[in-house]
Amino acid sequence: MSIRNRTISTSRIQNGIFVYTALTFLTIFTVIISIIDNLLNIGVTKYSNPFLITIIFSIITVQILIWMIRNKGNRGIRYAFTHYSTVLNLRKTFLDSTYYNIRFHLNKKIAQLPKIKIDFEKGLSIGKLSIENIHLEKDLSSSNISIALNRYVVERSYLSRDEKYYIFEIYDSNINRQLTFESLDEFQEYSLKIEEQHLFIDKFTKIPMHSSLFVGQTGSGKTYALYSLILQMLLQKELYNLYFADPKSSSLSVIGEKITAHNSASNFNEIVNLLEDFNDLMNQYKFELKEKLGTKLEATYADFANPAHVLIFDEFASFHTELQTKDKKKRDEVMSLISQVVLQGRQLGFFIWFVMQKSDSNLIPTYIRENLPVKFVIGNAETQTNKTAFGTGVDTKEKNFQLGEGLFVCPLIANQPKLCHFSYLDFNILEAVDSLN
Repeated sequence: MSIRNRTISTSRIQNGIFVYTALTFLTIFTVIISIIDNLLNIGVTKYSNPFLITIIFSIITVQILIWMIRNKGNRGIRYAFTHYSTVLNLRKTFLDSTYYNIRFHLNKKIAQLPKIKIDFEKGLSIGKLSIENIHLEKDLSSSNISIALNRYVVERSYLSRDEKYYIFEIYDSNINRQLTFESLDEFQEYSLKIEEQHLFIDKFTKIPMHSSLFVGQTGSGKTYALYSLILQMLLQKELYNLYFADPKSSSLSVIGEKITAHNSASNFNEIVNLLEDFNDLMNQYKFELKEKLGTKLEATYADFANPAHVLIFDEFASFHTELQTKDKKKRDEVMSLISQVVLQGRQLGFFIWFVMQKSDSNLIPTYIRENLPVKFVIGNAETQTNKTAFGTGVDTKEKNFQLGEGLFVCPLIANQPKLCHFSYLDFNILEAVDSLN
């Protein structure tokens, strides 16, 4: 960063200099009159001092009111000072990096800085920052403005619809996003506040139901993330029907058998049969929904109070590897079953969640992965893992993620990878599942 240009000023600085000069002049003038009056005993101070003090007080009051309005003081002093310090740091940074236009006032160069709007939410934990697009040759969307935001960090950036503002979604890097639940009752109380057909991830994130991809190495917290989502769906049984495919018969298989043994599968043939049954049921709903669409075009399963059907496919890479040993006809049949759900299931309410350690094209077909609207990469993944999950053109910065923390994308919520931190469940998962069943 360059050393600040001291030879150029802004209109706000000029106004401040004028106000401070006026206050200083009035104060000195008041003191001088008082000294002269004491020496000559004229008695003028009893008229002049109240008048001058009133003017000084009025100027100060007006400046305080302007400051409070500009920094949204009606939301509290803490909000106002946070707003003020953030805007001030940004303005200084814009001066340092010459992101301004030159204007002349009384033959003096004035730096016209961009307008800045900030709207903080959730106790100053997150916010939306809008910066005016004023420079034809400089693109702020590719700039790292986090360095000017004190403790805040940019999570997502984009242009406003009229392209006159850069929009930055920011969050407090000191805030813990993770929710902690010490009992099933506490978890249930929170879950039931979430709107239908949505699942919560952390304090700031909830997602709509979609076919999804969950990627994470062993020990990243991926399985516990699934436990949190499964329990949410169990708490609203009328909204969700669950199915489990686990070729390695891991802990998720145990959960699946407790929840719905007849809709759980472990070996290859059982999983194929489960996929066939899942597709048959989806096709049945397809005919039923088609009749209903005559009354409400573009409606989905949720509009007609139909439940969502979610097939959780753990260790899909293991299944896909075994599938490659079968003859071409069998491979095509199975992949057709999977692709039909991924491509047609959203409106019908049929979804697949693929759970994997990596999502390379030799482990899951590219056309399947690219048609999954929601993707999670949990834990400290390799650069290539992020690229295959989110796409090669997506920038994911290196961070030191904690257990259960990672990145996700989701339509309308995060078209660029955003942070998430799955819940910590400080109670017995198996006992919770038993009690819910």
